Amino acid sequence: MADQDSPPRRPARQPDLGRRGYDRAAGPERPARSDRAPWPERAAPRRERPAAPERAPRADRPRRAERPERRPGWDQYGPADSDTDTDLPPWAGPAVYAARPGGTRLRPPSPAGDYGDPDHADPWEGDERPAWPEEEARSASREKEERPGGRRAGRRAAAARLRKSRRRVLRWSGAAIAACVIAGLVIVLTTRHPAGKLPYVTSLQKGEFKSVPDACTAVGTSLLNTYLPPSGRTMVQSLASSTDSECTFTIDNKPDFLVLSVGAQSYLPFAAATGNGSASQNALDNFAAARLLLARPPKKSPLPPASITVLQGTGQRAFLAVQLEHAGKIATDAVTVSVLERNVIITISLSAQESGGYGPVPVSTLAADAQSVASAVLQRQLKQPTA
Repeated sequence: MADQDSPPRRPARQPDLGRRGYDRAAGPERPARSDRAPWPERAAPRRERPAAPERAPRADRPRRAERPERRPGWDQYGPADSDTDTDLPPWAGPAVYAARPGGTRLRPPSPAGDYGDPDHADPWEGDERPAWPEEEARSASREKEERPGGRRAGRRAAAARLRKSRRRVLRWSGAAIAACVIAGLVIVLTTRHPAGKLPYVTSLQKGEFKSVPDACTAVGTSLLNTYLPPSGRTMVQSLASSTDSECTFTIDNKPDFLVLSVGAQSYLPFAAATGNGSASQNALDNFAAARLLLARPPKKSPLPPASITVLQGTGQRAFLAVQLEHAGKIATDAVTVSVLERNVIITISLSAQESGGYGPVPVSTLAADAQSVASAVLQRQLKQPTA
């Protein structure tokens, strides 16, 4: 049986039976119509063609050499063999898209996913999709980038190594911190000893005051009326707490202009204080600092250095400071009495103006009045609760 290399073709000289004039069968000529007059050229006799000379017989051609045996393939079997069903030529098998003369397959249209048209189905659904040259080139370049030596693969590998390194650092850091905490707890629990005695006091000692009286009520009404007449007297309380209280009384009634200030403050233990840092030592440090400030006021202070006298029999320690202030044409005499009792400091200040229509007040009178008020406040302080 003949090989099935290509479909049979029609010879060029074979008449096309479908065209007009080639489907006449051989037979007697049709009679001419009698009603049609003969054409002039038809009336003339036809010229006979000369007979063609006889052709010489053609010499026999040499027979073609036998073909070498073909490699196994689809064309070595006959058309009836069962192996031709799987491997057929491109034009013989069932195909949706034809092949070009050179054997190149025509690329099918893009699937529905590219154009978003659900009516166009994928022609390669269920079959192995052919690999097109341009797709092979793109896949080759992608594989080149993604293989171990590619640029993208290198970047991904570097990022992965960085992530692993960070996780490793965090893991080991957490483990180290946990180990340090556990070790510290073990050391504290195994080596803890009873706390030794601190070198300074941290709480109130026995006999030290917990609070101070109210400065506005610490001076009795009868005593206050003796030194400051109630007519024209005003009162202002600037501090009011259990440990610090201050109150100011003022008389502005010519010829008297007097200002009385009463203050009491209790101190707490302070480690920076001298000695053992107790509350009493802290109060003593502040008492000495106030005396020094009166004896040596800072530069540009309106008050001159005070003349200080130590008072005996008032509290544990006490002093009297006298200052004569001159501000322009106004002269003011000021007397300050400071008393220290354990951890409490009582400060009494009494001043009188001696100019501007106000009569002078003897300094001795101011000092006696201030000492009387300080003694009254000290008596009230001794009644306050202690530690």
